[in-house]
Amino acid sequence: MHTTAYGYNDATPMADEKSGTSWWQTVPGVLTGLAAIITAVTGLILALNHTSSRSDAAPAVSSSTSPALSNSSSASSSGALPAAAATSRSSGTIALPALHEVKFAEGNPVVTILAVDTAPIDAERRSLTFHIRYANTGRFDANFWDRSFRLLVDGLPRAPTNRLNELVANDSTKDGDVVFDVPISVKDVVLQISAGEEKGRISFKLP
Repeated sequence: MHTTAYGYNDATPMADEKSGTSWWQTVPGVLTGLAAIITAVTGLILALNHTSSRSDAAPAVSSSTSPALSNSSSASSSGALPAAAATSRSSGTIALPALHEVKFAEGNPVVTILAVDTAPIDAERRSLTFHIRYANTGRFDANFWDRSFRLLVDGLPRAPTNRLNELVANDSTKDGDVVFDVPISVKDVVLQISAGEEKGRISFKLP
């Protein structure tokens, strides 16, 4: 061992070189350890996210189906008819009454109801279509038009919603339709037919 003039041991630089070398040799090991820790933490985060997404998805399914079930149960408990059933009950052909023909003295016309059809318009209304035959047995031409027909609903007259304006020659017949709108809840109506000052009425039961 040698001592310099300044009193430093000449072996000190060698010790520093050895310690520096051993420190740099440990850096790869530190990096490897850090990589392992990062990998483990990343895997843990992915696992937690997967578990969280599954737990969040479960309530979404139940919340989307429960309103339909509750609506179905409430409709059945309240006795409300489905839309398809309500439509089928408010459409079709109405049975004709035993007396479905009116004969007038003035001008001798004969008005016969051939058939009556009903169809839904919306949730509150339906249409009534009267298929009518007008027989003119007089000597002159006669008007077969919508102004001769009114539908009595709860005693109040309603005008047709369609236009009918035909001229029927003497000793001949013509067929035509007269359409009315009525509330779904109405069960009884009366068709009023006019010919001059005369009026005839035919009652109908609705489904």
